[in-house]
Amino acid sequence: MPSLAAGVAYFVTFAVTFTAFWGLTSYQGSALSIALLQDNYLQQILKFTLYQALISTLLSLLLAVPVARALHRASPWGKSLFLKLSLLAFVMPSLVLVSGIVNLLGPQSNFSKALDGWNLFGLSGILIAHVYLNFPFAVRVLYGAFQAIPESREQLADQLKLSTLQRIQHIELPAIRAQLWTLAGLIGILCFNSFAIVLTLGGGPKATTLELAIYQALKYDFNLSEALTLAWLQFAIAGSLFLLLSYSAKVNWLGAERGTQSQRTERGSIRYLQLAIYVAAWVYLLFPILALVSKISVNLLINYPYSSMFRALSETLIIATSAALLALLLSLLLLNPIRKAAIRQQKLTEAIWSWLASHSLVAPAIVISTGTYILLISQGLLEAFSYFYLIVLNAMVLLPFLLNQLKPHLLQFDLQYYALIENLKLPLFERLKVTAIHIHKPLIATASFALLLALGDVAIFAIFGSYQHPTLPWLIYTFAGTYRLAEAALTSLILLALCFVLLRLMEHYQRHD
Repeated sequence: MPSLAAGVAYFVTFAVTFTAFWGLTSYQGSALSIALLQDNYLQQILKFTLYQALISTLLSLLLAVPVARALHRASPWGKSLFLKLSLLAFVMPSLVLVSGIVNLLGPQSNFSKALDGWNLFGLSGILIAHVYLNFPFAVRVLYGAFQAIPESREQLADQLKLSTLQRIQHIELPAIRAQLWTLAGLIGILCFNSFAIVLTLGGGPKATTLELAIYQALKYDFNLSEALTLAWLQFAIAGSLFLLLSYSAKVNWLGAERGTQSQRTERGSIRYLQLAIYVAAWVYLLFPILALVSKISVNLLINYPYSSMFRALSETLIIATSAALLALLLSLLLLNPIRKAAIRQQKLTEAIWSWLASHSLVAPAIVISTGTYILLISQGLLEAFSYFYLIVLNAMVLLPFLLNQLKPHLLQFDLQYYALIENLKLPLFERLKVTAIHIHKPLIATASFALLLALGDVAIFAIFGSYQHPTLPWLIYTFAGTYRLAEAALTSLILLALCFVLLRLMEHYQRHD
């Protein structure tokens, strides 16, 4: 029975992927346009997509390294709280951040008035938003790498009386080098596949990425040939980057903070510089959130369209909960053959099943959405199945993240209890009951994480969702697009509060696992 259920899960995931690629290849009205690849405008889009991803990655890492080192060496007050804020910033829905940045730095802000000629929309706004989302992620990873430096190396550096620069060169840089390359790849892919930020802060044709161009070709121009060509180009580049990244070191950004802290705090001007960097990082993370809070007024609270918000909230929760539960169920089933291979110590088989389970990583959500959209519209089934695929494609996006979170816990459970369960010859229901008892905390934490990620979806909803029944992120986009920035700010705070609750729930069950 478990093998059959796992087979069904693998069939379902591959069926969704096959459906998308069938749509990308079979519809005659959307033939691949080779001539489009030579078009100057497309080449400009591709250059801008790669350029903004490269600059966003470099800026994120340039900011993250000194901040992570300051956390490690200076051990400043509020470090644990800062790491929690960093996690919230990384998982924050993109449109919540966009709303905060527009209120803080947009045309109607005091900052914009003070700097005559400043324009948020375009490359500058995209970079600010991308760095905000990604540098906290890099900080958490690099801080963990700094904390993992063996005590023996630190003692040797003390005995040799290495200077700060020598300690960085010989002790710290080798400890974080592998993580830096992995982070560069991950952040680059995230920025390359960015949709919501470019949609709202792009500011025109000169600041358009491939994902946004696909959306415009599908929903505005209804040019299926152009959408198909752009989707294949997006898949070729993003898929290649994912495959290269699969050979790099793994990063841990959800793990709990280590209990041990470095006692080798540096003194003098270096320490003051580290504390200044730390304070600047606090300011950078807090100001967009404070900009949202500053928009709240009694008049807004009285006149706010609560009915629209509650309808959007219910729509968001229905879609996100359905996608999260579906992804969680599929993850548990997909892990079954991986667990069996691990028990039998069949490393190659385990690696193959793991790749098959997380194959959706190779194709960006916008590519899968485009192929599915073209297939459904060619068969006249878009209206009937759009809501179904809105949930299914969100679940497919969540799968690799949930597999990564659940796999260590299930493998640890098998290592401890598999032989005992086999000796007792427990029936299927009893096995499931025992497993659920022992991993219920990681399950709750993973379910919270899945719901947290699903709440912020914009790209899939933009293609399959009904604009008459928006989710909370799309309602924020609608408010911001009509210059109702105060309403957008309050809606963003509501969504942010919901994310914060889920994040605390996830951390609680991770901590007590």
